[in-house]
Amino acid sequence: MDIASASAAVQAAASGSQSSTASAALAGNFDTFLRLLTTQLKHQDPTNPMSSDQFTQQLVQMSGVEQSIQTNRNLETLITAYAIQNSNLSVSLLGKEVTGSGTGAVLKDGTANWDFAVAADAPDTTLQVINADGATVYTKKMDAAKGDHQFEWDGKDGNGVEQLDGTYFLKIVANTASGAPVAVDTRTTGIVTAIDLTSTDPILTVNGAQIRYSQVTSIKQPDTPI
Repeated sequence: MDIASASAAVQAAASGSQSSTASAALAGNFDTFLRLLTTQLKHQDPTNPMSSDQFTQQLVQMSGVEQSIQTNRNLETLITAYAIQNSNLSVSLLGKEVTGSGTGAVLKDGTANWDFAVAADAPDTTLQVINADGATVYTKKMDAAKGDHQFEWDGKDGNGVEQLDGTYFLKIVANTASGAPVAVDTRTTGIVTAIDLTSTDPILTVNGAQIRYSQVTSIKQPDTPI
């Protein structure tokens, strides 16, 4: 999907938005409201006429609905602009090397690397390297202190057998000494090979895995052209 197609899709969605539907309904209801209000004034009891406060309150209520619809329309316009901007910016990342939250890494020349951060000390931490078929090929136990860590895998399984080059995924389960789970943020670095523009937060394919545009933390030209 190119930018023109992405923009057209977003704008088409906006044109059929809820605020547009509500606005059309309000236009019809407003005419009805005015007819009912004037009829009410025409047939009110002369000895007990509608007070100016009641009259003003009804007008304010109708005006409040109209303002709410306009606010929603403005928000939808901002969301549309945000989606188009993200589409434009994310497309520029094709072929670039990015780092972001993700679990995939490419094994090449006997090396695959991941960065990860644990939110608290996690003496009971298990790292599992998983291949594209979903099978665990390597497992490592470690005492992970709070903060950033690096993990470099030599491409060999638990029996020392070298694995084929390709995309592998890192699964980390971290627990405190008492067994409470600890949050882990796994980061991956690789070349952006594809972009899905169907959401307001485009999805990038990096190392065979998908990460969101908003999760990208750094961008640079690759050391070697792809």
